[in-house]
Amino acid sequence: MLPNQSQYLETIRRGTDWVLAHQNPDGSFLQPDLQADVYHKQTYALPLAGHAVEANRLLGWIKTNDLQADGDLRHFDDGLGLYKTSWVCQGAHRLARFDLSRRVFDHILRCQAPCGGFFQVKAGNEYVEPVCSAWAAMAAIYTGHLDAATKAAGCLISMLEQQPDPGRFYYWMTPEGRLVTEESPLPGGAPFVDATKIRQAYYCPGIAFLFLTRLHLATGCDECLKAAGRLFEFCLSCAKDSFSYPTAGKGAVAAAVYYSLTGDGRARVAALRFAGFLVEEQRPEGWWCNPYDEGMITRLDHTSEFIVWMTEIVSAISAVC
Repeated sequence: MLPNQSQYLETIRRGTDWVLAHQNPDGSFLQPDLQADVYHKQTYALPLAGHAVEANRLLGWIKTNDLQADGDLRHFDDGLGLYKTSWVCQGAHRLARFDLSRRVFDHILRCQAPCGGFFQVKAGNEYVEPVCSAWAAMAAIYTGHLDAATKAAGCLISMLEQQPDPGRFYYWMTPEGRLVTEESPLPGGAPFVDATKIRQAYYCPGIAFLFLTRLHLATGCDECLKAAGRLFEFCLSCAKDSFSYPTAGKGAVAAAVYYSLTGDGRARVAALRFAGFLVEEQRPEGWWCNPYDEGMITRLDHTSEFIVWMTEIVSAISAVC
């Protein structure tokens, strides 16, 4: 058994109990002061934690209330809208709710940009980034659209190869596939992860790392695994909190999967560092938050996500032990 496994599993149980305590009888999580955006990660987290009935009830509510004719879902905030939609697609597909997942993925596929990444919204926007791109492409793996997933991998690998500074990870690209930097910025700037500073958006390289490891599992793509290794090296080069901060979860799961694929002990250490962080940071009631916001939307969002990450870290590493 993995050291501390019982402790890890207890955090999952407590987090899940807290989330379930906020679910309405109709399956939703809406309250007078909460909007529909609080539900997308629960569709994945609840069945993973053994609560398929409650997850299916939620999916039924989504289908009735938020699914539109073109397969898009209504969101209170369209920022990273496709990321939220992709969580629902993956959760529904895992539960064989193909009536929802296939229709939602039809919308997701229409958001793929010329470079292979994915726009945040169906109307398109002036850049693509790893969060929507990798998570939409993960939904493509689930639904068997490997051509779309492979095209997205090409975009993310190109993003990695175009990086001009080993201490930075720029994470905007034009729809045609050019990396956005200070030398060629867009009106919104040229955001990047700074390896020399703490509290960075570690999820940007982390989600690309996670997607590439799983596409390798699906296809055996050696180029994906090599690129995943380069992203892992970047994550390791970042500040001391790169695997012990709320934004580090995606990279930590990727590290656990990478360890299962390569046996790289550094990846195991990194993944378990984040698992330990989750144990330490969980509130007595079972929820997690981020350092800047303890509102209910953030609590539900983070707790549902961390249930997934803790479960998948334990699962990936334990399979090797």
